[in-house]
Amino acid sequence: MNDKILNIYGQEFWHTDAKIVGNKLALIALRNLIDSALKNGKTSIGGITPLFASDGEGYELTIICTPTSDWEDHTWKDNAPEYTGVKRDIQ
Repeated sequence: MNDKILNIYGQEFWHTDAKIVGNKLALIALRNLIDSALKNGKTSIGGITPLFASDGEGYELTIICTPTSDWEDHTWKDNAPEYTGVKRDIQ
């Protein structure tokens, strides 16, 4: 099997843990995506070569490197965690 299997468990609430679990192919793909986002600002994987969750469903993953650590930057506001109730507009 050559599928990249990667589960990403986000925080349910503030101060709770997040977790990434994946097979070697998926973790290498994730590392490459992070390298690309650091270089280009934003990158994604999916389409013809999607990642797969452990339930067999394919999905696309987007990684964004923000230009600033300023909490007021639009990138942070546009990508607020689900638990905040802030309307998200993933760029």
